[in-house]
Amino acid sequence: MIRRSRDVTVPRVKPLEDPWRDVIDAVLAKRGTDTSRLATRVAELSKAYNTSGARPTVPLDARIAFSFARDVPKGGAAVRELLPALATPLRIVDLGAGLGAMTWGIVRALESAGMTGKVDALLVDDDADALFAAESIANEARARLQPSSIDLTIRTKRERLSRGMRIPEADLVVLGQVLSELDAGGDEKTRTEHHADLVRSLIPEQGSLVIIEPALRDRSRHLHAVRDRLLAAGVHVFAPCLHEKPCPALANEGDWCHEHLAVDLPPWLVPLARSAGLRFEGLTFAYLVLRKDARSVADALPPAAPNRLRLRVVSDRIATKGKTELFACTEHGTRPRLRRLDRDVKEGEPELSRGDLVTLDGAVDERGRIGPNVAIDVRRSGK
Repeated sequence: MIRRSRDVTVPRVKPLEDPWRDVIDAVLAKRGTDTSRLATRVAELSKAYNTSGARPTVPLDARIAFSFARDVPKGGAAVRELLPALATPLRIVDLGAGLGAMTWGIVRALESAGMTGKVDALLVDDDADALFAAESIANEARARLQPSSIDLTIRTKRERLSRGMRIPEADLVVLGQVLSELDAGGDEKTRTEHHADLVRSLIPEQGSLVIIEPALRDRSRHLHAVRDRLLAAGVHVFAPCLHEKPCPALANEGDWCHEHLAVDLPPWLVPLARSAGLRFEGLTFAYLVLRKDARSVADALPPAAPNRLRLRVVSDRIATKGKTELFACTEHGTRPRLRRLDRDVKEGEPELSRGDLVTLDGAVDERGRIGPNVAIDVRRSGK
């Protein structure tokens, strides 16, 4: 097998660095937080999110102490393939922003990609306490962190998310873990239609809308269903999909598409995660980048051609005797199980992994075997 592997100029997604601990500690100290109870409150927070999907009523301190650092990398990871389409000055509207974690993730991605300039971010939420905490985080970050190449201005607005809401012109609109909290427990078909209508009304004319959701099966599949409704209404998917056909993961009840990156919690947050009984290894989420034009992440791949197959890897590797298998989502809207025999792998060849964008030049047989004469181009995205 001939393999070429290209790392694009997208930076790796990273956890928050050590100086951010001082930022978070300062915010909690000013709030008079009882840190001895944080583990209990973080466990309550996790349980509330994972069971109901509705916004939890546990104290905000748990979100500041734990969720902020956990969620910032998700914002950066969700835009890593969109970065070439972004430029400064950049206008972000972060809806249901809470503490602004998604905005900070995007800013960190811009900075890590070597970009400079101004970013104006409007954080919108109906929780006044959360917005006040977001401002406090921004102020402490400005005072305690090294100067950034990105000049970030954060403004806040208290408003409930609704289809008829008026938002200012933006280059990037963000819905970070918001859909899961809307209409929780309602009829799934009605929720899908409502959420698709809402999302469609929020897509900027010349920019992108980024949705980030938990990687849980039901919530990821809900996002897939919303995607299909939006496509039927004329909206275009920039990423992660290479096609605009019905989501193949919805064909089987046990399938869903999500990211799983090797990005752990920062070391200083691991003891709190352990005390709360939560995992601290890996970063999981589902995402969708939407536009009104037809630009796509597929544009960065070699063009479609006869005997060429472009795909994204959507599973971890499945190693069995004599071969390695994985699932892919192709440009044709199919979800095949591909396999490589161990004898076809040449020494030093990198392995395919979840999230890779792959171009296969050469025939893949009816059983999904990638033969030794198939040329494989791997495009990795900031992993």
